Amino acid sequence: MRSGFLAALGLSLAACGGALDNNISAAGNAAGGDTAGADAARQRPIPCSVQAHGMGAVVNGTAAQGPCDSSVDPQTVALDDLIRIVPDQHPSFYYILAQRLFAGGRRDEAVFWFYAGQLRYRIRLACHPDLAPDTEPALFAALSETVGAPVNEYAFGDLDALVATLERARTWDAETRNGFEPKAPCATAIAQQREGMGQLIAHVRDNGAELRRHRAANGLPNR
Repeated sequence: MRSGFLAALGLSLAACGGALDNNISAAGNAAGGDTAGADAARQRPIPCSVQAHGMGAVVNGTAAQGPCDSSVDPQTVALDDLIRIVPDQHPSFYYILAQRLFAGGRRDEAVFWFYAGQLRYRIRLACHPDLAPDTEPALFAALSETVGAPVNEYAFGDLDALVATLERARTWDAETRNGFEPKAPCATAIAQQREGMGQLIAHVRDNGAELRRHRAANGLPNR
């Protein structure tokens, strides 16, 4: 079965590029100081920016009507603090973290957090198939397009480094608590989506020559 990760890959090929370095380890270590510990006992309140849904709501911090959590604004909290607390946040916050890191020139870290966030967001959507299509699923699509396009253009320029980062993100997810919602009720979704990321890793590893030719044909550099 074609995974969501592989389906999304087809949308990314027209824009792919970049290199990864030890900043990924720094990012993992920055989060790693606080990654041990228990998962959430129950799902935390939805952030107000997510309840409002839509890319503009998350970026601009627009609050929704009704009860929601406005305690963390992913656009204003210091970047290294956001890295430290992101395991406790809604998966959309990983995308905002990646976007801010990328804009700040910390592109290698941005790739890592984008894919760590994509894995956790796909798990959430798979675990909660009853979410209304115009809420969190719509936000996921908007973030994947808006944040994912420049990140993937950068990341796919160095396929060996990309594979290493995807593997690191998958390992990080397995070893790191989810402080937003408990992992146990989502065990099936976690297994499915981790397998999907594994399929993406294998596809990139096995089809490097084709992916590089595709980039070259689109005028994008390979490193």
